[in-house]
Amino acid sequence: MSDTIHYYEDVFNNIDEPILLMEGNLFIYANTAALNFFNMSSKEDLLLLHPSQLSPKYQEDGELSSIKSNRMIEICLEQNGHSFEWLSKTIDGKTFTIAVNLKKIHINNKELIQCVIKDLGNIKKLERDLSKYKKLVEQKDDYINQINQNLSTNSDNNENLIESLLLLEEYKKALDESSIVSKSDLDGTITYVNEKFCESSGYTEEELIGNNHRIVKHPDTPKEYFVSLWKTLRSKKIFKGIVKNKKKNGDAYYIDSTIIPILDKNNEIVEYIAIRNDITSLFEKDKMIYEQFIDDLTLLPNRQKFLEDLKNSINPNLALINIDRFRDINNSYGIKIGDKILKAFAKRLVMFKSKNLNAYRISGDVFAFLSFGKFKTNELYKTCNNLTTMCDKESFIIDDYVFDISFTVGIADTNHKLLTHAEVALFWAKQINVDIAVFDKELPIYKDLKKNIELTKEIKQALKTDNILMYAQEIIDNKTKEVKYEVLMRMRNSKGKIISPFVFLEHAKRARFYPQMTNKIIEKSCEYFKNKDIVFSINLMIDDIKNEKTINYLFNKLIETKTANKVILEIVESEGIEKFEEVGDFIRKAKLIGCKVAIDDFGTGYSNFEYIINLNVDFLKIDGSLIKDIHVNENIKLTVSTIVNFAKVLGIQTVAEFVHCQEVQDIVESLGIDFSQGYLFHKPEEFIN
Repeated sequence: MSDTIHYYEDVFNNIDEPILLMEGNLFIYANTAALNFFNMSSKEDLLLLHPSQLSPKYQEDGELSSIKSNRMIEICLEQNGHSFEWLSKTIDGKTFTIAVNLKKIHINNKELIQCVIKDLGNIKKLERDLSKYKKLVEQKDDYINQINQNLSTNSDNNENLIESLLLLEEYKKALDESSIVSKSDLDGTITYVNEKFCESSGYTEEELIGNNHRIVKHPDTPKEYFVSLWKTLRSKKIFKGIVKNKKKNGDAYYIDSTIIPILDKNNEIVEYIAIRNDITSLFEKDKMIYEQFIDDLTLLPNRQKFLEDLKNSINPNLALINIDRFRDINNSYGIKIGDKILKAFAKRLVMFKSKNLNAYRISGDVFAFLSFGKFKTNELYKTCNNLTTMCDKESFIIDDYVFDISFTVGIADTNHKLLTHAEVALFWAKQINVDIAVFDKELPIYKDLKKNIELTKEIKQALKTDNILMYAQEIIDNKTKEVKYEVLMRMRNSKGKIISPFVFLEHAKRARFYPQMTNKIIEKSCEYFKNKDIVFSINLMIDDIKNEKTINYLFNKLIETKTANKVILEIVESEGIEKFEEVGDFIRKAKLIGCKVAIDDFGTGYSNFEYIINLNVDFLKIDGSLIKDIHVNENIKLTVSTIVNFAKVLGIQTVAEFVHCQEVQDIVESLGIDFSQGYLFHKPEEFIN
């Protein structure tokens, strides 16, 4: 099951676009791309934040971000989805505009919101440029019409003519400021250029005047364009068109041209005036949109295009295709060879493309077939099987190497969870070692996944509602009968049932809730025992000792509540405890502030007498699996006796766990074990401050 969780974490975190998950109006999870997008170092930075906390106080329309974000979420929940633009900010305060796509999703009858975001900074700038160019073109036509009107109206009136000429000069200034302007004679030789012509072309005025307009002609522009241009102009009509030109440095640029033949009083052409606007950014925008949806390496549509197509497809079916052991190829032959294999594999996928079937590269070594319309699941299965047969028969020849490439396929049919179901099917196919698997809700792996999702919700809800509980069990001094307590963690679920850590602890670690849960128990136990003259113990795992934040919180809390001299820190024996330096440093720091230290569950698993000699501990807690059968198994009794004698030599006190009957207790006392703990004396109960 651990492999399952890690697989889905890897898939989610390797998605290129930023994706966040929300419960209610709070963020609960995000992939790596989203954390990078907001300049966050870990998921803990994002946990339980409201969208307004990643936004300036006000949106661009003047509405409070806190109010507007709640309204957007309500619309999403009512309409099952909602898309809008949003003014956001990083945790360091940098603001920017994003496109937000919210989608309501259901997991085990629980409503969540999937939030996919995209930076609109560049696109917004291009839209502003487009609007500006549109206005300039409109102004240009207005200027020309006004000039013609004034000239025709005032030709016989000297005073008005002077006024018109002055107005004409103002129009010229306006055009020079806003547009690329040039004049040429009847042969196309340039006689005048303004500064903007020089700026856009890279040529100086001296280099342009006297030259033909061919100086900026791009070789990609077809001859037919110029035939049409001259035919229009020589018929005394205005020519309008978009042309690709070439700068002095060879770069291409695009212009929107209006060329006007200037006529004399005899209605003869005397020269041409060309008014142009640079619209290169508009073409770059189209190119950017194209590149945004295309994988650079394979030239297949990428994940973003796949998600767009998936959203718009009717009756979609999906096959996720994962090349087997591709990492080994990269490691053995190098990334360049690996890239060539990916490109060759993509070409084979394209061979199966049809009107109702597209191929995509999703990420790394994962590809996809997306079918839609009347292309059914069984046809998709046959297509994948044909691809398998082709690759079995035809090896991949890359440079001087021959590769027999295999792959695994997960297929899912029409469903709003199509991608998730295909990923489950893919993982299941790998687990049972088959080429192709089709998703079924009865797959064991899917049932486990649903259970884990539900457990994650329960843990998160328990943290939010203070349902991580402090239980405790008595530990009895076998000589004085004095009582101390071991603090234990329990969780109350949404149905009020008390859950043992055996059920949730490992999952809490994978879901990264464990440090918060540990801190809750540290806080509650210190607060409970701070004004009591009672010794208590707190369990710590190697994960806790490795977590600097957890240990700092522990020591600070012990000092703050003045409980360091009455606490025993029980280190659960597990893999890694033999790393003396790390564990030893922790024990030295704990003892400096007055704590005592115990090794818990000693006697099975990773038990090693040598590391006990090196670690300066005060107690050994003998594992319950030995104690509970000590009265019926002489070999176990001998093992426990050896542990007790070893501890006595080192001056370490011992504790017997799982003492469940008087017969066991009698043997425990006969062996000289100092303390007993178990149901014979006390069942764990909740301690409430």
